[in-house]
Amino acid sequence: MAEKFNPGQTTASPDALRAQAMSAALKSVLDPVAGSRKVLMHLAALEVDLRRHGTVVLGKVGTPLLVKIGQELATLPATAHSAPLQDLMAMLLAELDARSGPRRQFLSTFASSDKLEVSEGSHTDFMNVLGGGDAKTPKP
Repeated sequence: MAEKFNPGQTTASPDALRAQAMSAALKSVLDPVAGSRKVLMHLAALEVDLRRHGTVVLGKVGTPLLVKIGQELATLPATAHSAPLQDLMAMLLAELDARSGPRRQFLSTFASSDKLEVSEGSHTDFMNVLGGGDAKTPKP
């Protein structure tokens, strides 16, 4: 029998549903293995916090802790097959990326024309540089 809609009942926000799916995915990975919550203590704590507070917890956790969570999450073989765990990893990486600040673009040391000289060389020049001396023209 289908549940009736109760107008007084509040519906969960998309963020809350997303967090619940992530929490459930973590639970399904941690529950079957005895002692997994002791070994993967950061994921175990995250599972509870996602269920209680939603994805906002990722923004409130310190950067070193986020790194540890990411490392633990990366060890799970189920991450590749679970959309909520992939979503969690993507959110975690996005949060770490946002905290890293703007990236400096590497400028080549050859940006100046007085430091770099490019010219064409012949096959004979190439062979002479290699020390072959007797250069033969390659067949087309």
